[in-house]
Amino acid sequence: MGTKRVGHSRIQKLINDNQKELHHRHPGYIKLTETKSLEASDSGKKILFGPLAGGLSADATLNLPSAENGLYFRLEYVGGAADAEDLLISTGSNTNFFIGGLLQHDIGGEDGAAYHPNLSSNSKVTILTPDAGTYVELFCDGTNWFINGYVNSATDTGVVFADQ
Repeated sequence: MGTKRVGHSRIQKLINDNQKELHHRHPGYIKLTETKSLEASDSGKKILFGPLAGGLSADATLNLPSAENGLYFRLEYVGGAADAEDLLISTGSNTNFFIGGLLQHDIGGEDGAAYHPNLSSNSKVTILTPDAGTYVELFCDGTNWFINGYVNSATDTGVVFADQ
């Protein structure tokens, strides 16, 4: 049995292909410290917010990019304590409303609740004083944004859906 020779250019192509594949699996993250508008090219990245990600200096708005099929974002709270600031997520238009819901737990009490948008025009959601364990996933079908997640909050009503 002989040996097969593989040229340098073929090896380099395999390395480049593997690096591209790894990049798609681990697209990176964004630290959210103030109001920010996401781009479609940010899709797949985790959005980290909270004191250990640099903290929100004030209530902040995360503006989603224009609706496009296949966009996906995951927001994760990273903090050593409850944040004193709130996070508002906006689709930018009532025609691109949220579908789904968020489960919320009041850390200071025994309350828990599921919050749902009205399925016709709620295009903003505010997360009040988030704490450890909070995450939100957003998926776009080209028109609407599907929302799913869990919010730990220091308030009874830690999730508020609204129109623009």
